[in-house]
Amino acid sequence: MVDQKIIQMWLDRVIYDMDTAKAMLQTGRWIYSIFMCQQSLEKCMKAFMAYQDKEIVPIHNLRRLAEIASVIHEFDEVALTKLDFLSNYYINARYKEDLNQLSKGINETVVQDFIQFSEGTIAWLCQKMK
Repeated sequence: MVDQKIIQMWLDRVIYDMDTAKAMLQTGRWIYSIFMCQQSLEKCMKAFMAYQDKEIVPIHNLRRLAEIASVIHEFDEVALTKLDFLSNYYINARYKEDLNQLSKGINETVVQDFIQFSEGTIAWLCQKMK
């Protein structure tokens, strides 16, 4: 049986994490902005899995979560590339110490694109839960 409280708990965190991603963009902390985009998408996919009454698995790979949630086929190659980038960036942001390496190729435009992608994907998944 689908537990609406569990779904809402995940969705509350999605909003919090997206708000944090935007706040980090405003302060120029782009590494953490992208990190929070990954976190918000991960939690939204887990909310969708809860909606489907599927087991929430303790993984962070967005492509794998999309497979488990049975929505992988609805992403185009550009979106899948972004999911893969966010998944890899999540791991690197947690474990790499070199901020210069993490910041390579990241600028305000890149971060804004990932925020827009994340918000669009979240809206799409939320629509599927209605």
